[in-house]
Amino acid sequence: MLKGNLNCSEINKYLIRYINFDLKRSDMARVAIHLRNCPKCMEKYSVILKRKNELRKVFIEIEKKLRMQNEISSYIDNECDKESKFITEAMIICDEDYKNELNLMNLIKEKIERTKEEIINNKKTNYTQKILAKERRKKFERIKFLKKIIPLFPRLRREFAKFV
Repeated sequence: MLKGNLNCSEINKYLIRYINFDLKRSDMARVAIHLRNCPKCMEKYSVILKRKNELRKVFIEIEKKLRMQNEISSYIDNECDKESKFITEAMIICDEDYKNELNLMNLIKEKIERTKEEIINNKKTNYTQKILAKERRKKFERIKFLKKIIPLFPRLRREFAKFV
């Protein structure tokens, strides 16, 4: 509980609670009296209140955007009921933000699909390259082996010369 007249340093401690209506009624009255009589504290109060309201607007916009994204996402993925689908379609027709978000999400979905295809193709290509490399190593090992063995057998040397 606040007692007596308040000075500026005490007001600073309670200003946020005052703005959030988190003080007792009598304490709210004391802070209000000080604010009315102190232009410096009143200016701080005004700045904090203004910033709080700006943040509230930003949070409302963020919340709206998230809700819109969730609605459009469930619409694109056919995860919504008929009523929600109807409402989302109406919003897409009427609201430019919804239309833009739908286009953006469709682009993202297409990019994801293309990326999946590229990954699958790369895996296939890499697998094929590994098989070919393995076959080349086997062939190299056979030739290396033959080069060691052939000098030991003259008849084999003549037969091998026909193929090379």
